[in-house]
Amino acid sequence: KIKNIVKKKILKRKNILSLLAATIIIIVVNYIFSYLNLRIDLTAEKKYTLSDYTKNILTNMNQQIFITVYLEGDELSIPFIKMQNSVKELLDEFKIHAKQNIVYQFVNPSDEDKTDDEKKLQYQRLYNLGIVPVETNEIKETQSKKATIFPSAILTYTEFIEKGNYNNTKDTLVTREIGVNFLNNDPNYLATSQENINNSIQALEYKFINEINKISRPSKPKIAFIEGHNELSELEVIEISTTLSEYYNIRRGPIQGNYGILDNFEAIIIAKPTTTFSDADKFVIDQYIMNGGKVLWLVDGVQVDMDSIYFYKHTFAMPSHLEQIKILDMLFKYGVRVNTDIIQNDECSLILLKGTSGTGEDRDYYYKWVYFPVLLTKNDHIINKYINVVKTEFISSIDTVGENTDIKKTVILSTSQFSKKLNITVPLEINFEEINNVPDKIFFNSGSMPVGVLLEGIFTSCFKNQTISKYMPDTKLFKEKSIETKQIVIADGDIAKNVVKSTGETMPLGFDKYSLYTFGGNTEIILNALNYLCNDAELMQLRSREFKLRLLDKDKITDYKILWQIINVLLPIIIIILFGIVNIFLKEHKYK
Repeated sequence: KIKNIVKKKILKRKNILSLLAATIIIIVVNYIFSYLNLRIDLTAEKKYTLSDYTKNILTNMNQQIFITVYLEGDELSIPFIKMQNSVKELLDEFKIHAKQNIVYQFVNPSDEDKTDDEKKLQYQRLYNLGIVPVETNEIKETQSKKATIFPSAILTYTEFIEKGNYNNTKDTLVTREIGVNFLNNDPNYLATSQENINNSIQALEYKFINEINKISRPSKPKIAFIEGHNELSELEVIEISTTLSEYYNIRRGPIQGNYGILDNFEAIIIAKPTTTFSDADKFVIDQYIMNGGKVLWLVDGVQVDMDSIYFYKHTFAMPSHLEQIKILDMLFKYGVRVNTDIIQNDECSLILLKGTSGTGEDRDYYYKWVYFPVLLTKNDHIINKYINVVKTEFISSIDTVGENTDIKKTVILSTSQFSKKLNITVPLEINFEEINNVPDKIFFNSGSMPVGVLLEGIFTSCFKNQTISKYMPDTKLFKEKSIETKQIVIADGDIAKNVVKSTGETMPLGFDKYSLYTFGGNTEIILNALNYLCNDAELMQLRSREFKLRLLDKDKITDYKILWQIINVLLPIIIIILFGIVNIFLKEHKYK
């Protein structure tokens, strides 16, 4: 008996020591792993893995950013709860790399504890930052639940303003706020559809890091609008210039034949020139390209004055004579030709004109204006992926030409298949009488036509085998072939032109003064084009990430709902009972 008692005490002591040792080991291991960021992403698309570009920006942040996320509350539908979880997971990942520089909270802007005045003040703040609410209507069985939510966030940070900047008299810290809308503005889907929400979740990393990058980058690359050839005025491109200024330092000015004047610019924009380029200016642009410079060409194949139709009831479409402006040969040498034609398209924007009702009263009517095609991109390139509808005016077609195998040519903008091309060799009269005789769709049988082309590769100088001593001080610096570079040609100068009222007030880019609608795609395509030209490809890759959408079949969910409820409730119980029976049977068999 004494031996058994001693053995039991020893065994008890061993068990206690083993339990204590195991407990201590678990505590120590948990403590160690709390300081280690070990995560395994098992998804096929690496959905929960940040890009190296994002990690680099977050690691090198030099200021704190406070993020307020407006996705909270019982009114959130299941898809938005999914988005809420995705945002939280993403920001947790951000904090791992940015540490104390990222702080976030989730807030319900429609919190019932707030007074009506507090809610109105909150809503107005969101509106002022460009945040757009959405209406949800979730149907659960036989009940419908409506709610207004703000799928968005506000990034708050401080900016140091040195003495002398913005007319301030001393160094100051200024608090800034940036609004971020989570939902994509994709014309292919309803804003609250599962497809659009899924695509929006894919773009969350891009949307956050895009704003964080603009806040934290130490300096901005320089881009220039070229002047001196009757290009669009500063006021006519003020809207796109403001958007681009978030990423780049914007400059304007003439070349005046000064060799090397463009060397410090990451890219240049030539927006709707209508007067002749001197040979010296052409040479400066050519050698800028040969040294790796990037150019966004926005040129018209045909000249048309829309205002003349309103004042005089008609106008004439005239060839732009790009050969007289002296850029036709440059573009041809680089691989494209802007044709002297006008594209009519059945998918077009509307114009507002006076008409007569059936009762004889004058009133305004909307009419299709086939000379203003709208472009819905194919999402087949990083530049045009997920952008909204693009508005054009009297656009021309583009042909790719030449046999230079060193140049890759990619169509990034094209019309729909319901197009008709009108070649302009002599002045063509255009008037509003045409709206009364809009042809059937069968008339628009020319198919889809390219109107925007990306050129990438090694270009040949259009001054090769020419005398160039009068254009540059040291002819040894002349380059016949470029290094790897890029250009984009779009056959519509007005694609970047904003409306300027007679009072001097400007309207957003893409605003159509005839239909009073704003096409968001114009800003997006120009911004994407410049981002791509300026080698912000890594940032754009984030924007185009794709995750497979694995949706449940709603009909099957309804049909088999009771079956799966029974299986989920009863099956675990049955398994436990069977396990108990088997366990009892084995014990009886062992100790029989």
